[in-house]
Amino acid sequence: MVWACGDYQHVVSHGLEQGRVDGDDGQPYSVWIGDNTCITHLALIHGPAYVGNDCFIGFRSTVFNAKVGHGCIVMMHVLIQDVEIPPGKYVPSGAVITTQQAADRLPDAQESDRAFSHHVVAINQALRAGYHCANDVACLTQWQIPAQAVNGGPGNGHRPAAGRLSAAAVAHVQQILRQGHRVGLEYADPRRFKANSWQSGPTLAASQESAAVAQIEQFLAQHPANYVRLLGIDPRAKQRQLEQLIQMPE
Repeated sequence: MVWACGDYQHVVSHGLEQGRVDGDDGQPYSVWIGDNTCITHLALIHGPAYVGNDCFIGFRSTVFNAKVGHGCIVMMHVLIQDVEIPPGKYVPSGAVITTQQAADRLPDAQESDRAFSHHVVAINQALRAGYHCANDVACLTQWQIPAQAVNGGPGNGHRPAAGRLSAAAVAHVQQILRQGHRVGLEYADPRRFKANSWQSGPTLAASQESAAVAQIEQFLAQHPANYVRLLGIDPRAKQRQLEQLIQMPE
């Protein structure tokens, strides 16, 4: 199954009459996207293009006339054109990969990168459902992310203590800071959440994980009755690269 991670209408897959890639079934296609692959909003997959199984294609990234092997993690604002990315590679945000030499030099994806991409799928399903049933507790409960999806291991289904970040949220903070981006926060009461009308919170000056996590947890403790989402902000482009729900009120 292919996941459009976010708003389905903002993912573009564009095929051409000429130009084909071989799908995993041996047949020719203009665009082939494998199983369990996550294509985030504002991404563009332009044929001829092949994206393998268990891949993650980040926000505003483009794959054109290229092949992305199984298990690759492609972060935000990436251009991949006229190359073949070997399986299991990590493509950092902002990378322009247009030569095979550059593709072959890419580092291997780490387990933390894969955990991040898998969690994006789970949390976006929960967030999308939440918009449709924000006032129905029974409806929301069925979409709460179990502890094993959040913390990467078996659990009893309980969420982290109030005002504390989950392991997955901490991983998001690590990813944001790793890319040299700023961490921001937004919040909404249940009425505003239902209308998707968020209020601006602080943009953190902290560049160290421990300081950023402490400031976020302080903000959560100050807003126990609000939905809170985490933002990743590119200070150069002045654009947000990530929006992640990290607190739902009881």
